Amino acid sequence: MKNFKLKGLKYNKGIYEFYNDRYIFFPPKIIEILSSIYGEGVKSLLVWLGKKAGWNLIQNWEENLKPKNLTDLVELFSELISIQGWGELTPREINEELITIELKHNISSELESNSKHICYFINGLLSGFGEFALYKVKTTETECCFDNKELDSCIFTIKKVK
Repeated sequence: MKNFKLKGLKYNKGIYEFYNDRYIFFPPKIIEILSSIYGEGVKSLLVWLGKKAGWNLIQNWEENLKPKNLTDLVELFSELISIQGWGELTPREINEELITIELKHNISSELESNSKHICYFINGLLSGFGEFALYKVKTTETECCFDNKELDSCIFTIKKVK
């Protein structure tokens, strides 16, 4: 993993900025609380919030990190999201039609209730990224470690829609 420790990161008087965007540490417990209040009704909100975050993050990072190609863009995004603590994202397939990403150590496994609600947010995050990278996409979680306890990771596909 590349060291992004100082590159683009600034801290001053309690404010973190990464490439001139202000960041806060987003506790996953908020997603858990929303889920306990709204149940499955929170899914569309979490996907939408993730989508907005994914698009904004990659748009700013792309301007500053200047990836050489799609593979570089996907790898940079995966590394930076992994650093944020959502889990370890690893690209498994990258081409102009499909991006497959594996998520190990999903933050949901650290919460009191192992639920798919974090997966909904991550699905949105990857969807926002995918729309930036491939334009119009459909993002799907094809394998989930919370649906199948024998799995140790989740698999997301970002498929270009024509």
